[in-house]
Amino acid sequence: MRNVSPRLVLALWAAVLTLALGLRLPELLTALPYTSYVDEGYILHPVAHLIAARTWDPGAYYYPSLPLYAIAGAVTLEAPFYAAVHGRPLREDLAPDPPRLYDLIEPVDLIVLGRLMTLLVGLGVVVLTGLLARRLAGEGAGLFAALLAALVPALSIRGAIATVDPWAALFVVAALFFAEGAARSGRPWRDALLAGAMTGCALTSKYPHVLVALAVVATLLRIEGDWRRKARAIGLAGAAGVLAALITMPALALRSAEVLAALRHTSTGYAAAADDGFWGQAVELAALDQIYRGPELGLPFVVCAILGGLAAARDRRFAGTVLAWSLYAGALGLLLSSYPVRPFRNLVPLVPLACVLAALLLVEVGERLRRPGWAGAVASLGALALLLPGGAVSAHAHAREVDTRSQAIDWLAAHSGADDAVLVSAELAIPRAELARLPGTALELDLRHARARLRRLGDADFVVTGKFGVQPDLSALLAAGKAKAPYAQVARFGNRRGKDGWRTNQRAVLVFHRVDDAGGPP
Repeated sequence: MRNVSPRLVLALWAAVLTLALGLRLPELLTALPYTSYVDEGYILHPVAHLIAARTWDPGAYYYPSLPLYAIAGAVTLEAPFYAAVHGRPLREDLAPDPPRLYDLIEPVDLIVLGRLMTLLVGLGVVVLTGLLARRLAGEGAGLFAALLAALVPALSIRGAIATVDPWAALFVVAALFFAEGAARSGRPWRDALLAGAMTGCALTSKYPHVLVALAVVATLLRIEGDWRRKARAIGLAGAAGVLAALITMPALALRSAEVLAALRHTSTGYAAAADDGFWGQAVELAALDQIYRGPELGLPFVVCAILGGLAAARDRRFAGTVLAWSLYAGALGLLLSSYPVRPFRNLVPLVPLACVLAALLLVEVGERLRRPGWAGAVASLGALALLLPGGAVSAHAHAREVDTRSQAIDWLAAHSGADDAVLVSAELAIPRAELARLPGTALELDLRHARARLRRLGDADFVVTGKFGVQPDLSALLAAGKAKAPYAQVARFGNRRGKDGWRTNQRAVLVFHRVDDAGGPP
């Protein structure tokens, strides 16, 4: 982008970030006060434990602890404001520790702050992707790579979910950014240290992405000078990586046996089932645990990234970079392909690199044209035309997603009175703040005690339950007239049967009303 004013460049960067924010922001409030993604509980329950127990040890190691510490830090900073608003400490409103139900996360501030931190991380991924491409091939490549990272569904649909994959992507890109800086500058030591530290943080964001160390080492081998100079840079990076990993996850040293046991357990889970595979999710239909119903990448994006990689591999300016990245991608692919379960989220840190490769393709094409600026404009419009609709559809779907439990409480708030007693199945995992919205009295019923309660059930005006994978089936017993007083179903929301763990936002929620003396619900 020659002869372009700095103000215009800054405006373009601001436009890209605004677009990225617009596609991700609707996810922030999706389905509140409930989680909207299967993994959010795995992140937020350990965060609640850190706060409740005032400890450094999350007590669970399925995911590393760096994202947990960051979210717990944000919650701690927010705690004084929470106390000022609610008149009581945040710690008093935390869900039971250990959690009674996977779905129950209280207060809702934990969910919002977990998603907000991921949103900031997701925007950081967009910026770093652009900076990495700019370091390799100039301002135009940087802007185009950032635009792709803002738009591509694999990144945008996870832009504000409390999960670890965007964190891993951030530190993978940061590690490669600093490694390239070390290889391309005359003073590599600072960047080598930073590249190593970011590699350690990649490990403590999501374990498999410590494999980015292969790309970092391969990049540092390109540092000018003799082998002692290269070895010094690699040694500095290694030391910084170990130190960063231990600081951001002390359990690696202090709870190593438990960490290894969690890794074995996760490995067993990945070997127990199968899915559509990475290719199908990339170009046909995203993982089923996503609200978004489109490809994670799309075939045009995949083709451009592959062509960009091939073109860059033949260019002396970029060949070493592509080789280093290929070592990381290949090792990660070999690791993940050994399991029949292949959720695309495990490849998310490779997506920014694909954005950079597509930008390098644009550079190669532009250099062969008389007016390379036109190539950039056409490519940007093409990216918007191909990727923006999917991202917009996803953002719209997230904005409209309402949990069926919220719908049931809204219905009850409108149809019950101050004198009504509402009995709620505890397995629905409805937060206390939601039950407090009811004008009458709300009591929870554990299904294990439902049969005994049924014999004297007649004091409750409404019963709220669902379809669960446990017995007894309270809704069937009520419909069959097994309660002390007769009940009739008056409302239903959703259609999915509940099961252990996360039960989705569209689970079946059934509302029963006690039949009055006239033979029907009041």
